[in-house]
Amino acid sequence: MEYSADDLHSATYMSESQDASAVHSDRFADDYTNVDTVKSGKSKIGYSFVIGIIAVILSYLIAVPLGILMARKKDKLVDQLGTIYIVFIIAVPSLAYIFLFKAIGGKIGLPTTFDMDSKSKLMYILPIVSLALPQVANLMKWLRRYMIDQMNSDYVKFARSGGLTEGEIFTKHILKNAAIPIVQGVPASVLFALTGAIITERVYVVPGAGNLLTEAISKYDNGVIVGVTLFYAVLSVISIILGDVLMSMVDPRISFSTKDR
Repeated sequence: MEYSADDLHSATYMSESQDASAVHSDRFADDYTNVDTVKSGKSKIGYSFVIGIIAVILSYLIAVPLGILMARKKDKLVDQLGTIYIVFIIAVPSLAYIFLFKAIGGKIGLPTTFDMDSKSKLMYILPIVSLALPQVANLMKWLRRYMIDQMNSDYVKFARSGGLTEGEIFTKHILKNAAIPIVQGVPASVLFALTGAIITERVYVVPGAGNLLTEAISKYDNGVIVGVTLFYAVLSVISIILGDVLMSMVDPRISFSTKDR
């Protein structure tokens, strides 16, 4: 019995195929070597995208409310706790907290490795958490900073003197202006989740593009190394372009159609 992605029942005749390939001569007894491939589940890029995009969505859902709360409660308990978390994520090497999350997840019964034969979705939890939590810290840090900068701006003082309520100032001015650089960073966050998954996929044995790259490096497979690196390079260019497009959509001062005077 052979464990392979090849469907041996679909074998068809290919003239002189045994003589042309040492692999075929080892596996087959005749020239019936042309077989179809059995494909189940996602591709390697598919697994990477699913984990990466879910991690980005989760990070924004957590980081945006917490970053806003930290800015509005500056120097209070919530801000201090958030700062401790940000400093922890920045100070601790990524590989260390990935293994930390893996150990904690194993203690509470979550799968610590990816099992292709399992239909359980629980094996996605730890890789997604390991990718999302560092981005949560980064988004909280920058959103807090941008909002505090806006809160100390002159136009906010003029808005208060004009009789606007704190709620109106916050929603119509502070949050809108502070969100511009955060929105621009959405494509870059997706890219970071994919490239940062190189280590995460290796630790959790995820059959994704990141794990493929590390395996190719260990086996000196230059073709795969170049291919995956080119894939990440193309994504980098696309993310930069999409970031500029998104920023122009939320910032009326930026236009791609009008010329500068």
